Amino acid sequence: MTFNELNDEQKQAVKQEGNVLLTACPGSGKTRVIIHKLAYVASHFDETCKKKVAAVTFTVRAAEEIFRRVNALGINCDHVWSGTLHAFCLEWILKPYSCYVPALKNGFSIADETFCSELVSNLKAKYKIKQTEPINFQFQRDGSCVETNNVKLKLLDDYHTFLKEKKLIDFEQILCYSYEILTGNPKISKVLSNLFKLVCVDEYQDTQELLYAIISTIIKSGKGNTSLFLVGDIDQAIYTSLGGVAKSLDEIQAELDNLPVTPLTLAGNYRSSQRIIDFYSNFQTQPIVINAVGSNAEKRGLITLNQTVDKSNIVDEIARLIQNSLDKGIPEDEICVLVPQWRLITSVSKKLRVALPNVNFDASGLSPMSKNRDNIWYKLSRLFLTERNPKIYSARYRWATELIDGFRDITNTEFSERYSSERNLLRLINSINSNKEEGIDYLKDCFMQFLKTVEIDYTKHPLLVELWDFYFTSIRKRIEDSNFKIPSDIQSFKRFYRERAGVVINTCVGVKGEEFETVIAYGLLKGLIPHWNDILAQKGIEASKKLLYVICSRAKTNLHLISETGRKTKAENAYKMTDELKNISFQYDVI
Repeated sequence: MTFNELNDEQKQAVKQEGNVLLTACPGSGKTRVIIHKLAYVASHFDETCKKKVAAVTFTVRAAEEIFRRVNALGINCDHVWSGTLHAFCLEWILKPYSCYVPALKNGFSIADETFCSELVSNLKAKYKIKQTEPINFQFQRDGSCVETNNVKLKLLDDYHTFLKEKKLIDFEQILCYSYEILTGNPKISKVLSNLFKLVCVDEYQDTQELLYAIISTIIKSGKGNTSLFLVGDIDQAIYTSLGGVAKSLDEIQAELDNLPVTPLTLAGNYRSSQRIIDFYSNFQTQPIVINAVGSNAEKRGLITLNQTVDKSNIVDEIARLIQNSLDKGIPEDEICVLVPQWRLITSVSKKLRVALPNVNFDASGLSPMSKNRDNIWYKLSRLFLTERNPKIYSARYRWATELIDGFRDITNTEFSERYSSERNLLRLINSINSNKEEGIDYLKDCFMQFLKTVEIDYTKHPLLVELWDFYFTSIRKRIEDSNFKIPSDIQSFKRFYRERAGVVINTCVGVKGEEFETVIAYGLLKGLIPHWNDILAQKGIEASKKLLYVICSRAKTNLHLISETGRKTKAENAYKMTDELKNISFQYDVI
């Protein structure tokens, strides 16, 4: 394989043997390094070799992008696995070894996220807990709950009992049971260490405590047979509220029983101008000097801060900034608007479409089916709603594999021989269409055509019926919820799966890992960025710096920050500018 597109730092990281902790600043090409690392190790396998390399990612999108790009390098993908942290545990630990857990030995399914949300909502009402009150669902290594509040622990007990009765497990239980299997059966860890030559963990700073324990158990069992490649940036650790832990080199070595770990750094930023980098370095906590090395390194660009616009005029101000970038020849899909809360995505996009009728907008960060990713019907709908083009063929091929496996697990039967292969299944799905204009009607029509052809009567399988009801009920509720204001037509449904085509509207969490020529961020107010929960948990300064670091580092050349006036808390107190932004002394541009 060729290393022509890698710089010296990247080449060293790819070729470095043993365990590695790679600190990668924004725009340093960490995904490129992961892809080449996987390809480099896998290229040394011969055709008869059964070993694999794995990329464990934080998001499904990242996993699919890595798999697509490794496939494009011509590497035998039988040797490559990529997926989320939970998918790794599910596929390689829980499914093959669930018989070792009494609670799972008679079968289990993954709980639909919408189902879990409704169950928790009902239990909060039962225990007189505010609906907005957070509950920690995570587990300690000994299997006990991380949550300490007695009332919330009673709620969790009811919650887990109900799931058990339904033979369901949620995401946190996936981790808990996986760790229980590995620690209770050391031979399984040994089997996995013999199977995987390399495990890459992307965004390691957002990895949960139990995931560190699971991965390190496998690495330790190999006694040097399996290498660990951790990639991330502590300054981009914005998932601490979800259990993410940014461990130090010493802590990681301790996890591995002091196996050697080589620390490396990627400090060259190919994304942003030096002016943008110098600005967001105000929010850094790590002593890394970041240098712009891309083609736009010396561009001045624009960095603005608006702290006078009233919230009632916020859309007009954003529209003005968008038009300013468009007038300079910046493409629509190189402009991003970051909102402080995900529920605002749809309403803001609608108002911007009115303000700029000739501009395309991509608000795909909020999908009516986004909470159902582990539902078998979501997996089928994804194939019906995506475009048939070569660029995503490898991804659709993987989805077809998941679909075949999913129906087999639920129905205990195989598709007929004609549709048992991924290629033939994709041909079938590509041949099905509907003239229904509403998204739900369209999907139901396509599903029924599909089921009739593959000769499956879903009504004879209780779990399929239950998942069907969960799936369509949750979509309908999101469409009807005034907080979401999600369009219901089929073209809008399909738009959620299209590649970026227009000004992107999303949250800073939703665009993590992405980059844009112009970034416009509003709602930079204490209580929103960071959220009150982080402030009350005494993580306000740390959370604020990391969120601002992520927001600003998405920009290549232009950065527009807005701390609007006129917003008030429930107690009628005015929201103030985020402290860490207010304290910066900087000569902002004016346009």
